[in-house]
Amino acid sequence: MDGATHRCSPPMKPTLAQVFALSLLGLLAALALLFSQVVAATRQTLEESSDRLRAAVSERIGERVTRFLAKGPVAAQQVQLAINRGLVDPRDPLALEAALLAPLLADPELGEITLTYGRQTGFDPDGAIQLAPEPRGQLSVIRSLDADGSDHLWSRRVHAEGAVFVSERRELGLVDRFATQPLLREPGLQLPDPTLHPTVATPAREDFYGRLLWSDLHWSQLDADLPDAQRRVEVSVQQVMTDASAKFAGVLRVGLLVRQLDRAVRLDTASDPHLIILCDASGRLVTRGVSTDRLIEIDDDLRIDPATLPPVISAALADPALRRIAASGQVGSSQIRVQGEEFLTTFRPLPPGQTQDWIVGVIVPRAFYLGPLAAVRQRLLLISAGIILVLVAGGGLILHSVRGAQAQITAEAGKMNAFDFTPASPTAPFRDVAAVLESLERAKTAMRAMSKYVPVDLVRRLYREKSEPVPGGTATEVSLMFTDIEGFTSITETLPPALLAEALERYLDALAPIIQRETRGTIDKYIGDAIMTFWNAPEPVPDHARMACLAALRCRAAGDALAASEAWKDLPHFKTRFGLHCGTALVGHFGATDRLNYTAIGDVVNLASRLEGLNKIYGTIIIASEAIVVAAGDAFVFRLLDLVAVKGKQNAVRIYELLGERGLAKPATAEAYEKAFALYLAQDFSAAAALLEPLDDDPPSRVLLSRCRELLDAPPPAAWDGTHFAAEK
Repeated sequence: MDGATHRCSPPMKPTLAQVFALSLLGLLAALALLFSQVVAATRQTLEESSDRLRAAVSERIGERVTRFLAKGPVAAQQVQLAINRGLVDPRDPLALEAALLAPLLADPELGEITLTYGRQTGFDPDGAIQLAPEPRGQLSVIRSLDADGSDHLWSRRVHAEGAVFVSERRELGLVDRFATQPLLREPGLQLPDPTLHPTVATPAREDFYGRLLWSDLHWSQLDADLPDAQRRVEVSVQQVMTDASAKFAGVLRVGLLVRQLDRAVRLDTASDPHLIILCDASGRLVTRGVSTDRLIEIDDDLRIDPATLPPVISAALADPALRRIAASGQVGSSQIRVQGEEFLTTFRPLPPGQTQDWIVGVIVPRAFYLGPLAAVRQRLLLISAGIILVLVAGGGLILHSVRGAQAQITAEAGKMNAFDFTPASPTAPFRDVAAVLESLERAKTAMRAMSKYVPVDLVRRLYREKSEPVPGGTATEVSLMFTDIEGFTSITETLPPALLAEALERYLDALAPIIQRETRGTIDKYIGDAIMTFWNAPEPVPDHARMACLAALRCRAAGDALAASEAWKDLPHFKTRFGLHCGTALVGHFGATDRLNYTAIGDVVNLASRLEGLNKIYGTIIIASEAIVVAAGDAFVFRLLDLVAVKGKQNAVRIYELLGERGLAKPATAEAYEKAFALYLAQDFSAAAALLEPLDDDPPSRVLLSRCRELLDAPPPAAWDGTHFAAEK
């Protein structure tokens, strides 16, 4: 060796062509191994696929049946709600008749709604309800089929005349006012007391009082005098109805027509080979989607006559697997053989509490799955072999194109490294190269999207430092704001989902810029219609308490302006409530190691949320803690509301109503209220009440006045310091 310095050569790295060739050879070897494994595992794979398909069919049918059965409780709830709100007097036959008719007009799957009424006097020692001799009766609105197959609606009233019960009926056709139609006496024998029927006596028992009770498949009680061929078959739900004063009004029965249940278990196409059945845990058939099946009574329940069933369905119902699946309550599959042919079955129990343990069954010939899928497997093998040949022939061209595109890939990667995520439109001659460039664009899109979920400064810092978020946080003084839309749950029930989503988007678009850009707040999360926001993290905001108050006032004004705008039209006003608090929270990354959320946690967060909820009690819009009032200084006008311990807490805090910015004169009502509150704390409840009585238009004054009157009637203990313990969130 001479005196020249020896330098180690860098390790040899394979060329792109070598990597491509080796990868291609490895691909060929892997495909050969895969194909050999596919041949051995095809049968098992196909059967597993068929299990999933049958499970999906059974799930779809089960959802249909469940939705169908859910219509009964919904109708009962609607009638009870109308009575509770005073829209219907259950003792007014005409008003009650209209209330029972409305659900049948809205839903053609309802067969009847019947209210059997009476006046409760108590319960006997066995828990059975006791009713006064009068009044007793029954009012029904019924749907039946005319000769041409169209719906026919009529009502039936059963009432006592002396010692007997008689019935009258009224046609409910297409007339201007059905109440003008005459009531016609129905001829026939004397009717039994309707309040003694099991569908009335059972749900009215003390141990079932107020609960929804389901009846299995049965003949309609209203068709008791008709031949079986003319009687309607239904499944019904019963529940006690109470009047507006919560007293017993009667028992409501909602009947669902089984002809609609037959439709629910039918598949969408007649050519589908899947047989769908609905049975019970004992293997008795409820329906197979054929309305002409003969029904007979089996153990007090109506079931399809087993003597008329095809052999395949009979074999499925007799399969021991059905009993095991029914006992477990889980979806299960089995196999049966009928007349030399194999069939696959899947049984899915319906959700408990909504039916009499009914089960959806799916039956299909095994050949339906194995034949076509085996042919697909052969075609796949041939196509894969052809693809391999194409890859070998075109590998050189592809490699050349990839090399030509490397410069463009490097340039795009460089932009990302510089935190430049502006979109570009890269082009490449081949699909796989374009896929690489498209992946870079998707990565940039993801980074742009991430900045909408977490603070952009946080994203930039993590990206440039090439660091990942680490679970944990730092104690930081923050101001917090929680918002919530008053009555949003009720609003969701009145608006279609698409319109509700559009309205909520407009509402949040109006509030988010105020929070993020105008007041430099960090939106932690959207919780449905609610917003959680904090200030002073991740970037410091020196006047964060003032910014929180300013954000609340501007958001309130923005919500009012949006509701008054032409674009809002007839949508309901989203009236927003706010809760503000300031204190030290733990701010940072929290969650599991593979899924973190940049947020604030701690007692101050919980208190801010509770303050927002207190608006419901005081009838206010913005409630702030004393910490916010002190930190905001004299920049705003507040009204002292109360000394309250929120739910779950023992320590009391002073809470204030934020009225407006500095320069606003404090309303006389607010000043009078604060004087009354001082007297209240001094336990001079009489003087406080005298100041509050003229303030009837002020919701907080009404709350404090009610409390003063209660304390005058029941004076507080000697250690009382004025703290009010909130009973709700």
